[in-house]
Amino acid sequence: MKTLEDRITSLRAITCSVIFYIIGYAVKLSVLLSGILQEIVTNEYLKIITSSFTGLALATGLLIVSVNERHKSIPYIIASMDAVALLLVFKIFEAKDWMEISTAIFISVFMAFVGYHLIDTFSAKYRQQKNKQRYSDLQQELSKREQRYSELEQKINELEQLESEAEERVKATTCPKCNQNFGSKNALNAHIGKCKVEKIEVEFEELKQK
Repeated sequence: MKTLEDRITSLRAITCSVIFYIIGYAVKLSVLLSGILQEIVTNEYLKIITSSFTGLALATGLLIVSVNERHKSIPYIIASMDAVALLLVFKIFEAKDWMEISTAIFISVFMAFVGYHLIDTFSAKYRQQKNKQRYSDLQQELSKREQRYSELEQKINELEQLESEAEERVKATTCPKCNQNFGSKNALNAHIGKCKVEKIEVEFEELKQK
């Protein structure tokens, strides 16, 4: 049974956090785009739809790029752009005193910092999960191949045993003198007394003795 710690540090929990972050990022970009489109798109509903879908597309695209990008500088650039975008949402240039400016800068940098590490954690956890799955698949494939190898080795041993038995049967019904096979031991026994090769050898031995 999974503990609370396991659930908090799981890929699913991190994914949920990333989804909430994307939604927040999309809303933030939607607010910026809505202000930019204020004079271009006069229809209020069309402006909201355009800015919302564009913000969601940009937020999702930034997430995909930051997760899959191999260059280490890209996530830092995206985090910096996140901080700048949030400063623009807070209208940093319209701040009246240093307290507002400091608060806006702190919140913007803090949220960009958390977002960067959230995406970085998600990316690392996802790769770790994929590596575990790949390792498990390789182990399973290796197990299947070992089983297949064992079956082939067993079949080879069976074939070698059958070949050995066949050789023994052929040897048992083959004349050792003329190497002629007779198919049965009775036929071989009947042939041994009449084997011409054996007779020639016997006659040759007799001539040598004389």
